[in-house]
Amino acid sequence: MEVPVGTKLFLLAGEWFREPTVLARRDELVTVVATYPGAINGRVWVKGHVCRRQDPPDCGTGSCFEHQVLASAIRLNLAGQR
Repeated sequence: MEVPVGTKLFLLAGEWFREPTVLARRDELVTVVATYPGAINGRVWVKGHVCRRQDPPDCGTGSCFEHQVLASAIRLNLAGQR
């Protein structure tokens, strides 16, 4: 699944994993830096920013969000349904 750099994904609690087997309990707005090709078990690795994104970003790193996200949640965002 290809997501353009800079795309904003609004992820609801339960649509991303804070650890490989633990669903997150909070919503998050992520500005995409990179996604890893191909979904594995319906999940895609997403790298991005949850800080106030700017150049340079507030977090001071290349990304401050690197988690597995449900492919279905990404598709909803890309379709403009979020």
